[in-house]
Amino acid sequence: MKTDSSLPENRNEGYGMLSGPDGPARRPPNPPGPRVMIVFGIGTRLYALPVGDVQECVPAPALSPLPVELPHLPGWFWLGDVRVPVIDLAVLMGVRPAVPLRASDLLYRPLLLCRDPALRWVALLVDRVVDVMEVGCDTIMPIDIDRGAGDCIVGEIRRGHEPPAFVMEMVGVLRQGERLRLAALMSQEERRAALWTVDGAGDV
Repeated sequence: MKTDSSLPENRNEGYGMLSGPDGPARRPPNPPGPRVMIVFGIGTRLYALPVGDVQECVPAPALSPLPVELPHLPGWFWLGDVRVPVIDLAVLMGVRPAVPLRASDLLYRPLLLCRDPALRWVALLVDRVVDVMEVGCDTIMPIDIDRGAGDCIVGEIRRGHEPPAFVMEMVGVLRQGERLRLAALMSQEERRAALWTVDGAGDV
């Protein structure tokens, strides 16, 4: 499966403090510029991820099952020669009950293809993609709610009269133990596939 990214690149300006060799931390001389965010929906809420965390948005392909049945992990798909696990964010974040997905449930739900800090690739199954927008740092406000899904919610974007979008960080979507278990499941799938590979025959 080959895909072409159509999202603009994220602008990775620094947002921290600068430390001098002989004094306390000081602020950067210039304020950070806007960040480009992809806004998507899960249930009735809107969320946003930095475009730098999202390689591209793709339609959900047919998925192969994982060795175990977990409702928030409906399966995996090929990206070139790499298996990409799919995470159903609605189930992971407790928005919908944990019930197995049917193929028809994937018809109109896109995938956000993301690089994960530990896994090579991971795809987030969302309900809809709403917008790609530039967001000034002064419009991202801190928020005090149940952050959920591994402490991934770090703020919210005020959108005037529109509902706010909760800002997520990819590094918090999965906890470390969850990453290790998911990596182990993918390795188990590869070992099983290797049993059916003879003399260089292709995987199925």
